[in-house]
Amino acid sequence: MRFCTALILAGMLSALPGLAAADQASEAALEARVKALEQHIAELEARLNVVASRQAPPPSAAGAAGAPSMAATAAPATSVAAAAPRWTDSANWGAIKTGLGWSQVKALLGPAGRVTTGVFGDVWYYPDDSGGRVIFDRDGRVSEWNAPGH
Repeated sequence: MRFCTALILAGMLSALPGLAAADQASEAALEARVKALEQHIAELEARLNVVASRQAPPPSAAGAAGAPSMAATAAPATSVAAAAPRWTDSANWGAIKTGLGWSQVKALLGPAGRVTTGVFGDVWYYPDDSGGRVIFDRDGRVSEWNAPGH
């Protein structure tokens, strides 16, 4: 009986290094995911800065008295304000496919209204929890989606 107990304890103790290695592997995987997400955020911020700099009116757009010129207040500003968000178009939801990446979904639906990040991946909500959603796996690929109202 003592021999069996000793044998079981020896087996359990020999398994502990394997468990520690598994913890280190999952920790390394999480660190890699965090680095990838940080890189993705940096890329998105850079792209956002480029877009913002394109939309800023040039300094010469103001008139002599400091008032905006007619060219600065022309129709493009109203067409941007009148355009409906891309996520409201059912054709865009129909183009969502399993395996699409973050940037492809953003190109189809626009920026999400709310984003949650979990252990198994991200969930993008359009416009919020009560609307549509796109679920991404750990690799940033679409695994599931629901259009608003479905």
